[in-house]
Amino acid sequence: MNALVCFSSSRLAAGLAVLALGWPLVAAADCVDTRKPTAAELEFFRRGQAAVLAALPPLPVGAVLQYKDSEPSIGQLCAGAIGAFSMGASRAYELNFRKSIVSVRINVRQLPKADPVLVGAYGQASPNQSVGLRVNNVVWEVSGSDSPLRQALADAIDRTRLEALVGNQLPSVAESQALAAQAVPATVAAAPARAAPAPNVPPPQTATTQAATQPAAAPNPAAPAAPGTQPAAAPINEVIDTVNRLRGLFGR
Repeated sequence: MNALVCFSSSRLAAGLAVLALGWPLVAAADCVDTRKPTAAELEFFRRGQAAVLAALPPLPVGAVLQYKDSEPSIGQLCAGAIGAFSMGASRAYELNFRKSIVSVRINVRQLPKADPVLVGAYGQASPNQSVGLRVNNVVWEVSGSDSPLRQALADAIDRTRLEALVGNQLPSVAESQALAAQAVPATVAAAPARAAPAPNVPPPQTATTQAATQPAAAPNPAAPAAPGTQPAAAPINEVIDTVNRLRGLFGR
């Protein structure tokens, strides 16, 4: 059986945001007969709603709410099994023009695919929702573009406490409200600054690079020959004159 849950007009925008996550707060259906919730259903619903609200992280330092928290009210129910409804709430955050939404649900019909960072699902799928007035599953999700805000909200989810709700009695409304009041707002880490480009500075000169870049010294033709070295050959004209004088001496 399905529950009929009525939303006030002031919560319509927030409800649409949660529906976009793929987790409907309630499953609407045409009922042949409707009824008012029993006292036990009202108590279970109130406890569940208080528990999910306490699980939503408080506003991080400097963040603001995009709109009022989205949470359903329990209205007329379809006649039939006791507990054919689910519970849930969502909160939309904004910081430095980045937006993220955190949602927590109890007793959903289908569990989403778990993600180690952004989605958690504990317990088993509950096609009959809260029939039997017990916690069959708890699901949380953080959505939004990748940003320090989204990371801080995901880190703030108390996974251990949410998992511990499955199969156990829900805490009282007062206990959940006290827990929410004690929550410490997270501090969102600043986005890393971009590194400045390195200045265009030439590499330092070493002895090797200096020797490679300096031009070789031109030879000095006027420099005397080093001791112990052979003198340069005489010009060809001096050799010819010497040969001619020797020929004259010997009559040749």
